[in-house]
Amino acid sequence: MGPQEAHQIWVRASERVKDKVIAPTLYRALELGVGLTLEDDYFVVGFANADLPMAGHIRSSQHLPIVEQSLSEVLGRKVRLRIVEGTTIQAYEEWKNVQAVAEAKRSVLSDRREMERQIEAAWDEVAEKITRGYARLHLRQLAQTKGNYIVQAFEIINQAVNELNYSDDSDEIHKRSLARVFEKLATVVEVPSSILAYEFFKLRREGRLN
Repeated sequence: MGPQEAHQIWVRASERVKDKVIAPTLYRALELGVGLTLEDDYFVVGFANADLPMAGHIRSSQHLPIVEQSLSEVLGRKVRLRIVEGTTIQAYEEWKNVQAVAEAKRSVLSDRREMERQIEAAWDEVAEKITRGYARLHLRQLAQTKGNYIVQAFEIINQAVNELNYSDDSDEIHKRSLARVFEKLATVVEVPSSILAYEFFKLRREGRLN
């Protein structure tokens, strides 16, 4: 659909809106809009930069359903309204390019957040496994029981380090999550988390962990 035809449809739909509601400010907003094209299920209307704030009257929850209904009646099919900045097809293409870049960034960010969520969940499970194991110990308040359990906990942590490919080059999310595991262990065995981490990596370097 070309811009000329699209604008004629927008004018016809605007007249229908005016027949349905009494809202002079909305009328002005409709008149400032320029019909650009029909793409998929979206009818595209552009506004000059200076006029764009007026589009808020069309986007309002009170008026948008009426505008979309009027457009659908004129077109003979159900459509949604898409409002963009610019009053030419070229401006719309540029708007789509900007939206595509923004969507790609959102997708990358979403994937990153999901990956971080999975990493945190994996390490949280290690911490829970350690605290559950400690809770099952007999005479766990005794120093020797705590000392022996540290070795068991180190083996659990070491297994996770291997399975999750942890290294000095791991992402910050891995490092912070592992630090929380040591803090959890520190809470139950009453040994500073930094000392536990030191001893763990010392044993690991020496190859003394299973």
